[in-house]
Amino acid sequence: GAAVDVVQKEPVPAEHPLLSLSNVVALPHLGASTQEAQRSVGIEIAHAVRDALISDRFQSAVNAPELSIDNYAEVAPLIDLAHRLGRVVCGLTRGDYRALEVRYAGPHERALRAIASAAVQGLLCEIVEPPLTLVNALHIANERGITVKRVGLGSKGGSELIELRLKTADGSARVAGALLAEDRPRLVRIGEYRVDIPPRGSILILNNRDVPGVIGKVGSVLGNAGVNIAEYHQARLEAGGQALAAVAVDQPIDSDVIEQLVSISEVSAVWQIQLPDEPAGSPWTVDESALEPAR
Repeated sequence: GAAVDVVQKEPVPAEHPLLSLSNVVALPHLGASTQEAQRSVGIEIAHAVRDALISDRFQSAVNAPELSIDNYAEVAPLIDLAHRLGRVVCGLTRGDYRALEVRYAGPHERALRAIASAAVQGLLCEIVEPPLTLVNALHIANERGITVKRVGLGSKGGSELIELRLKTADGSARVAGALLAEDRPRLVRIGEYRVDIPPRGSILILNNRDVPGVIGKVGSVLGNAGVNIAEYHQARLEAGGQALAAVAVDQPIDSDVIEQLVSISEVSAVWQIQLPDEPAGSPWTVDESALEPAR
């Protein structure tokens, strides 16, 4: 015998041969109405409500981006990285956003909408009043006239890459991050410059001329202020031209130290960006720690 609840084409045509068999019980797609199924659904709802109240995880919400409980652990590092990249590109621009392109290379292309939502959440978290979550971030971007485009690049190599290309009323900005082996996130591109620095904590970004002594002058200013440098990455497109430095420091920099850095003759611009030190416990809500004003 057989009990059939779901078939490929519904409703089942009256002339279907299964319906004429005496050893077949056919139900109209009502398997979830059994006592066992109803009990399981109740337990699942209780878990979802608990997660929402305690850890702000809403991945079982029907209007959430394409995340399920099964694949959440796999894509959570990507969502966290996208959020951080959004905050970085926010710190490098002056607002009046027009369009954001979110590009992803890796095996989790089905999560691209969630990745884009996290990027928008990071971009707007210092502009939009809470609540700003993965569920409503794309909707809020649309309300503000920001076009969000998602581009899947397929799988390339062993790492996963997220790139954000932002257009504003007066320019554009571009940042990229990679998720390397063992879920190690790195900030790998700012504009046209390739860098390699962890996207966490306090980060200084400097535009400067590529001449001898700049790194020493920057180090002296920070050292005299009692600021320890964790990582210093200098990137250039050509010798003697313009360069970009990404500097990870152990604590936020006071405004007077920023002024000293700006006063270095070879330095043309300085930005300070503050990112969470540790991965967010839940990317479904925004971390309200403030970014330092960009200069």
